[in-house]
Amino acid sequence: MRFYSKVIIPFFYDFSMDSEQINEGRKSILSRIKEEKVLEIGFGTAINLKFYPDNVKHIVGIDANEGMLKQAEKKIAESKIKVEIIHQSSESLPFEDNSFDAVVSTYTLCSIKNVDSALKEIYRVLKPTGRYYFLEHGLADKPFTQKLQHLLNPIQNIWADGCNLNRNMRRIIESAGFIITEMKNYYMKRDPKIVGYMYEGIAEKIV
Repeated sequence: MRFYSKVIIPFFYDFSMDSEQINEGRKSILSRIKEEKVLEIGFGTAINLKFYPDNVKHIVGIDANEGMLKQAEKKIAESKIKVEIIHQSSESLPFEDNSFDAVVSTYTLCSIKNVDSALKEIYRVLKPTGRYYFLEHGLADKPFTQKLQHLLNPIQNIWADGCNLNRNMRRIIESAGFIITEMKNYYMKRDPKIVGYMYEGIAEKIV
């Protein structure tokens, strides 16, 4: 299982998550970042790097899968952005309170084991009025699709290395104390509805 997580999953992620359809969402959310320094949760294989706007000068990338970070090295070397990567779980971030103006996660909250703890950590390290930019798939808006998501979630969890189909991302984000200032929900056109219901938006730390 360790080989599957460290070798197979990073290769599969790089291949399947860099599609034109998925990248439309990445461009949409990342283009709205105004800050220079960003913490990216679930940095993965660095697919997001090419979509950050020119004003972003420094990214700190966190990922619990060292195989993902290994695969990210080539993209990092080719990027003009200064990138620091840290092999670390997002449930316990190695930063002081109020350290970042912006935090990003894309296709990440679905796979974090204790996602509520991770969101509380994101909230903690953000500065007051700091912004959290998110692009996540999760619990759909139609009851029948939700039933399928709940039914198939155990299978998805195993083969997709901990990914969950049925997390209500709005509830999770708001439960951590965030105020969601912008959000749109939509189905990915070319994906099955059980995996393609998206939450794209911006939340703020209001204290």
